Parts: sequence; structure tokens; C-alpha cells
Amino acid sequence: MSEEQQKSEQQKPRILAADDSRVMRRAMSKILSKDYDVVEVENGEDAWTVLLNDDSIHVVFTDLNMPFLDGYGLLERIRSSEDDRINETPVIIITGKDDDDDAKQEALNKGANDFITKPFDSFQLQTRAKAHVTLKQTTTKLSETSDKLERQATVDETTGLGGQRYFCKVGDETLSYANRHGGQFIIARLDIDDFNSLFLKHGKKIMDKVLHAIGEKLNQLVRQEDTLARIGVSKFALILKETNMDEVILLTERIREEIQNLAFKLPENAGVLKMTLSAGLHEPELNSELTFNEIITDTENYLNQAVADGGNRVVSHASENAPLQKPVEDINVLELLEKLKDNKPDELLPKVDSILYHITPLLKFLADNARSQLQAVLRQISK
Repeated sequence: MSEEQQKSEQQKPRILAADDSRVMRRAMSKILSKDYDVVEVENGEDAWTVLLNDDSIHVVFTDLNMPFLDGYGLLERIRSSEDDRINETPVIIITGKDDDDDAKQEALNKGANDFITKPFDSFQLQTRAKAHVTLKQTTTKLSETSDKLERQATVDETTGLGGQRYFCKVGDETLSYANRHGGQFIIARLDIDDFNSLFLKHGKKIMDKVLHAIGEKLNQLVRQEDTLARIGVSKFALILKETNMDEVILLTERIREEIQNLAFKLPENAGVLKMTLSAGLHEPELNSELTFNEIITDTENYLNQAVADGGNRVVSHASENAPLQKPVEDINVLELLEKLKDNKPDELLPKVDSILYHITPLLKFLADNARSQLQAVLRQISK
């Protein structure tokens, strides 16, 4: 067979013919082979194996009476499959003179789409095949379109992160679970500062590249068990489960610093684009009346405060009555070392939290790349 003939054969819709009579299988293949690629099997078990492994089957023609697995059993497996590709496949029952109306009714009840009676003529067989292949192709196309629309609604194409619908769905489920089983979670809302002005100045093409890079950076920094999404043009959101506010503050401050350190070369040697990010964090006090939208609204209030205070900062709120926590303070490592050298450790005590935050990435780096040396230093310090 030439390469062109093989290509043509591969493009034909595939029909599965299950019948224990070799004569009937060959008759079907002879009639249909011009327009279809016919796969022949002699029992229901073999037909089921083909369906599991061949996702190009458009229609199944099956006899009712076969060894190992009859037509009824095959039909039941097809319709009960959890794979939509299989359970939506049209099944045409081949009936003989011994199959009465009760047999046909049982097949209908189990999900048969149509019947064809032995001995069948060419026109009858071709008509059934064409009608149900077209049905399968249409159903598949509609399903693919629906899946694409669903992905577009739940996944943001620019950043590759979850979209707003996805975020709200996970949020509702998280809130419902926390109310039923206990536990807690924290919402983080992140906005790129002054994004609208940057967009107007640099245009959509550049800012889409910026958003994509920010999405990748965020994805690198958050835990796999957390939910990250883009819910607006320059708006990102996080659901962080089973963690405390101090840890979330450290994470968000690290995100803020990482975004601040990003630099994007502008075209035609027009310089470098840099930006900052503000964040609001909120740990809600849960009750059965609280909705996820209300939690988001509360979180937006803390984000708005961060923006109003000048941007490039994090504002958090751990509970309804807790005071707003201050952002982690920037530190100068050289100045801290000088104070230690001058024997002034007391001046460092108010900055311990900030010091721990800023040296944590360095400690992690050392733990990953110089673990034995780090352990030796820690043992020396503890003596």
C-alpha cells in the first residue's frame, strides 16, 4: 500500500464490528470498507479491549449472541464507562430472526442507539453507518468545543494560572469544608501597583509578557497545595490552607521582593521596566453565614489600605479584632554586622523578625547546597 493510500486509510472513520460469525463480519467489511476502516472482532471481550485502546472508534456494530461476552454485556460496559469517549459511542445492535421484540426492548433499555436486521443489504448498512458516524463526529466536536470553553473560563491563557471562576469554585469548596470539618485558611490578594498607567505607556504586548513572567514567578514561590489564580487584569489571589499568618506574611513579602527585583528590557533600547506589588492578607473568622465573596471583599479592604499607604507593601489581618500587622522592615546587613562588631546587640533585638525573614532564603540556599558546613556552624554556635 502506498504512503498516500495509507494516509487515506488512516483518515477514514473507524467502525468496530463484533460478531461471532466470520461470514457476517466479512460481509460488513466488504460493504463499508470503501468509506470506513472496519475493525473486526468475534466476541464482546475483544470488542471491549479494542474500545479501551483505540480512541478513534466512531461506531460499534454488535451481535447480541456471542461467546465470552454477549452484546448485552458489551452494551452495559460501554454505557457504564467513566470515559465519555467510550460511553457516548453509538452502538447499533445486529439482530437475527431469533431475536424477538423483548430482546430489542432490553437492548434499548441498556442504551442501544439503533438496530439492523440480518440479512442486511448494502443500503441499509451504509445508511446506519453514515448516520451514526456523523452523530459521533458532531458529539465529539461539541464536546471538544465545550472543553475548550471550560478551559478558557477556568484557566487564564496569559499567565497559565487558574482564572476567576476556578478560584471562586475552589474558594467555595474550601469554605464549605472548613465549616464542616474545622481548620482554617488565609486569603491573599495581590495587585501590581499602578498597572493601568504602565499598560497605557507600554501597550498590551509588553504587559502580557510581564504578566506571564509574574505568573511563572508566583507559581514558583507558592506551595503546590495552595490555590493560585489571576482574577483580574493585574489582580492575583491565593488560598493558603492550614498555615499561620506569620508564615503567609513571610511568603508574601518574599513575593513582593521578587516582583520588585524583576526587570524587563524594553524594545529599541528604551530602558528597563520594573514594577512593585501590594498585597492584602485576611484570615477570616468562619461561621455558617459567611460567604466566600464576603471574605474576598474583606481581603480587598486590606489590599486597598496597602495601596493607599503608598504601595509596595503587605497589610494583613489575622482575625476580626486583631490589629493590622506592619510590613516586614527593610534591613541593611552591613549595618547590622557593624552593630555586632561595636558590641551593640541590644539595638538588633527589635529587628529580629525582619532579620529572620531576610536571611531565611540564604539559610535555605545553604541547607540545599552546603548542608554539612551549615550544620557544623550551627553546632559551633550552640556550644
